[in-house]
Amino acid sequence: MSCKSCKEKPVWKFTNKVQLCKNCFCDYFEKKIFAAIRKFNLMPADRIFKIKKDKDLNTNVLVQVLKSKFQVELSDKPNIKSENLSQIAENVFSEVLKGNFNKSKSKIISPLYYLSNNEIKIYANLKKIKGKSRRENKKINSLFKKFTEKNLDLEHNIVNAFNQI
Repeated sequence: MSCKSCKEKPVWKFTNKVQLCKNCFCDYFEKKIFAAIRKFNLMPADRIFKIKKDKDLNTNVLVQVLKSKFQVELSDKPNIKSENLSQIAENVFSEVLKGNFNKSKSKIISPLYYLSNNEIKIYANLKKIKGKSRRENKKINSLFKKFTEKNLDLEHNIVNAFNQI
């Protein structure tokens, strides 16, 4: 199989079997970030994204992508978060296990809202972006891995289901 658009060697395969090459994946990835900014109205009033100073992979990837179109500053007073889909799903699942169904505590909206750890790692690798991988809850991620064998869209489904409560 090859990329759906340009017939190059794929680097990413979706659950529907569609595959993307390096360039198409990077375009897809960046579009997802800009789509989240538009959908959740995340554009700061001054049009300057202030991101928490951090050496983690999410932050470094987000800074790189945003710098292509916007002014970005690393700050101790961020106006945007760098949590990704995997983190949000993990936070939601953790809160649900505690019996907490309060959306305000678990609902995090970030430009990386639609992108998983795996997608971020692939993008970082393709763009040669370095950073620390985020700290994961080992118990929840062990459970997620078991469920993911049957449901590849588990993280999306958890976040979507929680947002419907």
